Amino acid sequence: MRSLNPRTGQEMSPSETIIYDALCEAARDKMPCPSNLDLEMMIGCNSSSVAPTIVARLEARGLIEVLRWQRFRTVKICATGEWTMKASNHQTTSAHVPRGCGAGSRSGGKVLVR
Repeated sequence: MRSLNPRTGQEMSPSETIIYDALCEAARDKMPCPSNLDLEMMIGCNSSSVAPTIVARLEARGLIEVLRWQRFRTVKICATGEWTMKASNHQTTSAHVPRGCGAGSRSGGKVLVR
């Protein structure tokens, strides 16, 4: 069942709405981006793939922009230009390297940077 999200004016599933609203609140309050586990608990889900899939879907729609790190992410809400903050324990400056793109992989360690 899809409903109209009042923030975006777009149809969204209830889970998409909950996650988008949580990201908007974190950015507005200058808080770190909620973890996948936090987002999954908000929508009442037990699957570890649902939250990242919904975040990717929101990104594909142009509602958010995501910078991924090894264990963290920061999210920009495109409608407001606000970003979530880095987590307090975010110590790395290394960008996320997708599985299979590291040294010794078939891709020769080449990573597509967007």
